[in-house]
Amino acid sequence: MTGRLRTAGWLAAVLLAALNMRPAIASVPPIVDAVRDALGLSSSAAGVLTSVPVVCMGLFAPAAAWAAARWGTGRTMALALALLAVATTVRPLAGVGVLYTATVLAGVAIAVGGALMPALVRSRFPDRVGPVTGLYTTALISGALIGAGGTEPLRAWLGDSWRAALAIWALLAVLALVLWLVVRPAGPGALSPAAGPAVAGGWSPWRDRGAWMVTLYMGGQSLLYYAPLAWLAARYTELGWSAARAGGLLALFSATQVVSALVAPALARRDPRPAIVVSLLVAVACLGLIGVAPLAAPELWAALLGVGVGANFSLALTVVGQIAPTPADTPRASGMAFFVGYLLAAAGPVAVGFLHDLTGGFRAPFLALVGFGVAVLAFGWAAGSAVKERSVPIAFRIGTDRSQHA
Repeated sequence: MTGRLRTAGWLAAVLLAALNMRPAIASVPPIVDAVRDALGLSSSAAGVLTSVPVVCMGLFAPAAAWAAARWGTGRTMALALALLAVATTVRPLAGVGVLYTATVLAGVAIAVGGALMPALVRSRFPDRVGPVTGLYTTALISGALIGAGGTEPLRAWLGDSWRAALAIWALLAVLALVLWLVVRPAGPGALSPAAGPAVAGGWSPWRDRGAWMVTLYMGGQSLLYYAPLAWLAARYTELGWSAARAGGLLALFSATQVVSALVAPALARRDPRPAIVVSLLVAVACLGLIGVAPLAAPELWAALLGVGVGANFSLALTVVGQIAPTPADTPRASGMAFFVGYLLAAAGPVAVGFLHDLTGGFRAPFLALVGFGVAVLAFGWAAGSAVKERSVPIAFRIGTDRSQHA
């Protein structure tokens, strides 16, 4: 296999793995009523099926660094894909206990796989971290869109079986695992434990101010995504829109993220700060307009909000992948960023719901998100500054690491 063909294979394997990090979560909401009725679940218990994987994405992200140090990033990703395939297959096939247990296991697999992705990209594509991050972020978002949009049609095609509609997504994970094992996309260095030398004395993101700024930016921009994801449609149904029309706004919000997530990292190759500032300002402005003038141009507000949060997601993953001193340390940085970040993000929908109950409407909650976005802007600028300051020594060490594994 030629070098160019092998690189294309590696990229395809990384993107297919990324495509698998969301369908197990996004496939449940479209058919949650059928699951609830079949198993006799309450609405709260059914909602846990969606929230548990998100919580796991935070709680178990640090385990990726431990597993990568023990088995190597490539083997650990393969194990994560295998666990995801098994968990997705078995979760709808038995009773409630198996359903919830397998959902937790799927969440663990997604947490580990997602935390390893920045390290894999940085190790294999050191000169193209931004563009490749944009590609795999687009794959992540596309996976969510495919899972959300494809599950109900699959259920109808599979004889109205919600069990088959959930289990069939395991085939996507199996395909990713097979390709992963065939092309070994992490490269020789990343397939062995501790790919590249660690920093003398042992680097810890928990004691690094720059890593903390990246972490808080990651969590803040995630909150600015999950809060409108949960409440954007409700904002408009409360204004008298039909559920279908409000759902269309949510679909538009999700679709525009694909475009901005692909483009933003390429624009931030030399300095991520301008792209971070612009994307955050766009998102914050749209949140404010949805709060105070929701009916002025709702489709435009939703589309631009998607542009802002999609760009921020890929930019956050870019700085997460670049803040550590070496590729070997990147799983530690991403583990901390996802652990703190996703747990912070999980509070967003709850806080908006609390403010809605307190004030009786959505204007105050969306304006509160504007205020929070200003703080995220400060964290994003600091995170971009930390990455820019470390860009030269990082490039040097990456070159050294790759030469040792040639």
